[in-house]
Amino acid sequence: MEKKKIRIIGLVSILGTIIIVSIIILNLPKRLERVEFTVGGEVIDDFAYWLQDIDKDDVKDSKYDLIIIDYSSDGDESGEYSKSEVRDMKSSGEAEKLLISYISIGEAENYRFYWNNSWDADEDGIPDPSAPEWLDKENKYWEGNYKVKFWYQGWQNITYEYLDRIISADFDGIYMDIIDAYEYYEGPANHSNWLMIDFVCNISDYVKSEAGKDFVVFVQNGDELLGNSTYLNHIDGIGREDLFYDDDDETDEDWREEGIDNLNKALKKDKAVLVIDYPTTEEKIHDFYVKCIDNGFLPYAADRDLDSLKEYPYYPPT
Repeated sequence: MEKKKIRIIGLVSILGTIIIVSIIILNLPKRLERVEFTVGGEVIDDFAYWLQDIDKDDVKDSKYDLIIIDYSSDGDESGEYSKSEVRDMKSSGEAEKLLISYISIGEAENYRFYWNNSWDADEDGIPDPSAPEWLDKENKYWEGNYKVKFWYQGWQNITYEYLDRIISADFDGIYMDIIDAYEYYEGPANHSNWLMIDFVCNISDYVKSEAGKDFVVFVQNGDELLGNSTYLNHIDGIGREDLFYDDDDETDEDWREEGIDNLNKALKKDKAVLVIDYPTTEEKIHDFYVKCIDNGFLPYAADRDLDSLKEYPYYPPT
């Protein structure tokens, strides 16, 4: 009798475990449909964005098809990745990922190889008299980042030197940030939007002539410029931040719809559309992925500091 009682208790325990596991499985978000783009001759259906505290082994081991990283482990010249390091990070077993280098073309950063401390010796955010004429005041939201008159030849010369370093390290492309710098200089006479279009198109022509037609050219934000066909024809894709969520707050509906309309212009020309938002709760992260996929955009939910590599069970890197 005692043995039978033990068997019944054991059976109940097993059934209870099965029920609990079943409930957990049923409540797990289902894997979402994949969004695909052809970039640099390769098909990608996932990507990641990681700029700080990069772990080379984690990049190498990751199954993401495309990863955007800084060209340097610590941002400055001493940490620049070598060609062998970049090639090693690209490797993912039998496959290779695309490794794209971040570069800011609309602001100067005081930790980069080109920076001279005499340009703002007292670090008050205002360029000193010895600073180049293209250097403007510090971005009040990002310490160490300075606005630049990006159409000046002096700044553009620095940008091309930066591009040469990226190409020499054997990155597969560039991810140009602060495209929307033209908004800072908007005015009735200077046509800053056209100056940015010209700058990006010239950069695209240069890198593709130096590194080959499959060298990937991405821009970040400034999606209003996608209405210009010349600009659109010179890029392979665009990354857009804070489209559906501003951290954990939903974005303004009219502003969001305007962004979606702009990004659809890229989709119609078979350009890749990457969206990076920064929600922090699982519910909102999942909702962000669903919204992106519904619109045909490739999503990645990141930490605002971009200091880690994120993965999610409903849209895992493959």
